[in-house]
Amino acid sequence: MVAGDSQVPSTPAEGSAQERNALPQYGFGDDVAFDQLVESNPFLFRIHTPKEPSLFYDKTEPYFVGQAFADNVSSSAFRASSVSPYRAPSTYTYQDVSQHMDWTTRATSPFVSTSFSFAWAIWEATRRYHHGLKHSVEIAIIDAKALSGRAVTAVELLRQGAPKDRHADHWKWYRYALEAQDVLIWGYVPGSAVLASIPLAQILSKLPSYFLNPDPSNLKDTPISRVGWDYERKKYSYRVFCQEMSERFLRMPVDRRMRDTSAGAVRLAIALLRPWFHRMATDDFTTATASACELALSIARWPGLWWVREHPEINDLIRCLVHIVGEEAREARRTQALADATRMQDIVGGLEHLTRTLHTRGDLRSSFSFTSTSSTASCADEDEDETRVDRELVFKRPELPTEPKTVRVFTPPTPLPTPPPRSLSQIHEDQDSATEKAKADETVVSAEVKEQAATVRPEASPSDTPSKSPVISAARRLLGPNLAEGESSLDYYTRTASALLTGFFLGTFITLCVLSPHRREIANHFT
Repeated sequence: MVAGDSQVPSTPAEGSAQERNALPQYGFGDDVAFDQLVESNPFLFRIHTPKEPSLFYDKTEPYFVGQAFADNVSSSAFRASSVSPYRAPSTYTYQDVSQHMDWTTRATSPFVSTSFSFAWAIWEATRRYHHGLKHSVEIAIIDAKALSGRAVTAVELLRQGAPKDRHADHWKWYRYALEAQDVLIWGYVPGSAVLASIPLAQILSKLPSYFLNPDPSNLKDTPISRVGWDYERKKYSYRVFCQEMSERFLRMPVDRRMRDTSAGAVRLAIALLRPWFHRMATDDFTTATASACELALSIARWPGLWWVREHPEINDLIRCLVHIVGEEAREARRTQALADATRMQDIVGGLEHLTRTLHTRGDLRSSFSFTSTSSTASCADEDEDETRVDRELVFKRPELPTEPKTVRVFTPPTPLPTPPPRSLSQIHEDQDSATEKAKADETVVSAEVKEQAATVRPEASPSDTPSKSPVISAARRLLGPNLAEGESSLDYYTRTASALLTGFFLGTFITLCVLSPHRREIANHFT
């Protein structure tokens, strides 16, 4: 026997008891009390538009709340004994159900409405999807046994009303409560009782074939176009829907009926319980498979209960299929857990390696910063030395060698004797001879100056003379004392430009290294 068989009826007595208490396709049977029906119908379904859950939501908090308690749902006193939204089902009255059914007073209703029928939930969700503005319609699957003591069927309360106290819409409400198999929950539904909440679009693609459109040419781009009933038709009641689906099921061949009541039922049941089933397959395999079998059996019995009774092998097929799916889900979850653990180990190892790498790069960065600072200081010192040398070259010109100075003692000249008077012709002759003597003295002095210049710069080449290099002579006149000895203007410009460019590029490189986001990689490259 596979795991979970202990909770699935296997003997004929148990099977007949469960089938005897099972709800029919439409309405109720002999029993209408919730406590008697919940043993064979352990699931409730609710259509709702999901809301964004709070970041601090706890599963013990309410998931669905009655309108009368909506304002106090976030209060810490919500579960206090004095204001707790709890009353025993025996105290529920006809006025309470009337307040819930009447749309003018539903805003003050203390009930949360649910249904025993999965088919009615799908039909009603499709209608709301088509006629409503919001398409985010979901069907919540609720554990009915977790709500025992707080739930009651609407038909049960409507039957309590005396004829004189009945509302004008009493029979309208009664028909609706019958076809929807409506169950009213007082106060709220805790999050721990909600097994799953599945979007309608995901459920429609998992329906058995008798629910789907047999003509693929009529399919549209919307998920709702897959269904096989006329949801656009006005006054299309749930009773008509049930009749059409049953007739379509009975017209199918036997093999397709067997497939829809076994594999099709298991597929829809797993789709409705998907997140919960996959989680419970690992944590509690027996509970997961037993719950899935119960839901799949209720789905299989819906189109034709008598036909399923004539084929008892369907129960065994459903149990085997659920067991196989559960084993696969558990193995897949284990494999995923191992993969996640391995991935987390790789991530942790990568983080440790990255931490060590960053720590090493941090040390290298400090070393590189110190080296860059030293290089900058060295370059600054070299620039300062070059500037100082240039200044020395500019302001400290070499002095030409001079002859030793001699001290001359002034002696007053001796008075000369007064010359005798001369004639005018003699005076002119004396002036001519004096002029010739002055020219001869100037010639001698210029010769002596040239000789001294040759003695001071014997290494000068003929190209340095102004007469043979007018460009350099003009540059010397412009630069004046800025040229060092033995240096041409071209060499001076070249050296100055080289020093400026070297300093500019070196400073730019260091600045880029400091400001670059990849400075660690640059430092690592150079070190």
